[in-house]
Amino acid sequence: MIKKTLLILIALFLIADTGKAGEVSLSVSAPNTVTVGQRFRVTFTANASPERFDAPSFDGFRLLSGPSQSSSTSTQIINNQVTTSISISYTYLLEALSEGSYQIEPAGVRVDGNNYLSEPFNIRVLAASDPAAPASPSQPHQEHQEPGRPEDDDIFVRVTVSNQNPYQGEQVIVSYRLYTRLPVTNYSIERLPGFQGLWSENITPRTQPAVTTEVINGVNYSVAEIRRMVVFPQRSGEIRIEPMEVGMAVRMRAPARQRPGSLFDDFFGGSPFDRFQTITHAVRSNAVSLQVKPLPTQNRPGSFKGMVGRYSMDVSLSPEELDINDAANLVITISGEGNLRMLEPPVIQMPQHLEVFDPQISDNITVNRSGISGGRTFDYLIIPRSSGEAEISVIRFSYFDPQNSRYNTLTAGPFTLQIVGEQDIAAGSTTLSDGRLLADDIRFIYTGAVNWQPVGKMFYKSPLFYVLLLAPLILLLVFLGFWRHYKRMQQDVTAIRTRKARKMAVKRLKNAALLLNKHNKEAFFDEIFRALWGYVSDKLSIPVSRLNKENVAGAFASRGVSAELASRFLEGLEECEFARFSPGGMDSPMEKTYNKALETLVTLEKELRNQGIRKK
Repeated sequence: MIKKTLLILIALFLIADTGKAGEVSLSVSAPNTVTVGQRFRVTFTANASPERFDAPSFDGFRLLSGPSQSSSTSTQIINNQVTTSISISYTYLLEALSEGSYQIEPAGVRVDGNNYLSEPFNIRVLAASDPAAPASPSQPHQEHQEPGRPEDDDIFVRVTVSNQNPYQGEQVIVSYRLYTRLPVTNYSIERLPGFQGLWSENITPRTQPAVTTEVINGVNYSVAEIRRMVVFPQRSGEIRIEPMEVGMAVRMRAPARQRPGSLFDDFFGGSPFDRFQTITHAVRSNAVSLQVKPLPTQNRPGSFKGMVGRYSMDVSLSPEELDINDAANLVITISGEGNLRMLEPPVIQMPQHLEVFDPQISDNITVNRSGISGGRTFDYLIIPRSSGEAEISVIRFSYFDPQNSRYNTLTAGPFTLQIVGEQDIAAGSTTLSDGRLLADDIRFIYTGAVNWQPVGKMFYKSPLFYVLLLAPLILLLVFLGFWRHYKRMQQDVTAIRTRKARKMAVKRLKNAALLLNKHNKEAFFDEIFRALWGYVSDKLSIPVSRLNKENVAGAFASRGVSAELASRFLEGLEECEFARFSPGGMDSPMEKTYNKALETLVTLEKELRNQGIRKK
């Protein structure tokens, strides 16, 4: 019986005439009343696919994001007639700035060469503490069917710490994990958490986060770690880590209107013609507090400089025997796990007749999911100024081990330098009884060759003198002119984007080639799509908010790009869009799409460059 019903429905669908959409309309949904500082959404919805969309100015409000475009299609079967309707939505996220009543001007769309406008609407902004403020964040200004909003337990961000009761200076890992029961197409961190009283560093992997499954209260969640930080408390007491705000695009089911009592819907638990919409949603993580313990003052060694963790020390001196005025190297390497970027060189007691230069510091620090580890090396250059035996005292490095709750001191040495040879008296220095060097105050008569200057041929007031005198001023003027030109170039954002357009496209095509070799079809087409869109946005100076096929076609025409090349470029975009969003995937070979995109961008770059040369 069920199979027979399905066959009848499919046959009706195939032979029925597709219903025509009604008159084109552009509706708007927005709250009538908001409070100062409140964020709210304004959504314009057209019941046809527009050729162009013109947004109002939103005077009196701060535009946070938008437009976020989404589309949906619903199909109904009534009396053997199949009716298909299209809904295109443009959503903006706004913030109210000050009290008052504001009117939002109409938005406009162009469909089949005709222009359509939405109705203007008023929004009243109240004070933040006004009791007349609406309880819900958004009430529809006009009747419009919207999908539901995610519940608090559908999507949330949970923050966890590796140690909630650390010592001051101890390494703590902070993990932000996204839990969802709904499809999330993309996400972005809207506001980073505050880390007052903490030294922090981002250790989030650059790759896409791995998605796992976790069961909470009998419910399956898809879980992804979206941010990972390592922090080091800089003071004792309670330190609060503020919440992090995350915005995301969520696919929500928006069921089409259906006839009551449908046997098909009752049996299968929903209509096959339900539509889905992508909505923007924001969540905040929980806040977490660290109870930081102070470092103990009892048995604290004098060589302790605040390092907390677990470390080892390696010290070498080479050579151990050398001549006067030759150089020796004392190399100290401290390795371990902890805040190595705050590591200072240990204090070393040197004999006074050894000249010691400031150490050359080199790092071999690794930052990964486990935190910060590695080593820091201090290379001291030592030059003896008198012969004999010089002893370098014991080198000490102290740190606090939080696992054992105690101080540890690492030692190396003492080290002895054997210095041979005699001091060069002719060099013009003498040695005091305590080994220090004293520069001579009366030099010996110079017996070398002297370059005498003929009388009357003085450098002062000669042509070369004036040239060299004016040279700094001329160089300064040249430098200032170059600097002003450079600053003007840096302020020209459009020119910067135009120059970088080719470089960014090449980079994205290289990433696409890697994905092609890995046969990662979804990521490959996404990267090709971003390469094409990003190139025209940067090269033609089209803002992202106005980046659509109609504007790109118009920009191509104004730049003199051939119609055949413009059509090939837009076909490449449509091919990528179909591969990214079509449930059936893309049947054409990936390599063919890659070669087509590469050839299109190369040809487009040549045409735009030739057009620029002709204009000059």
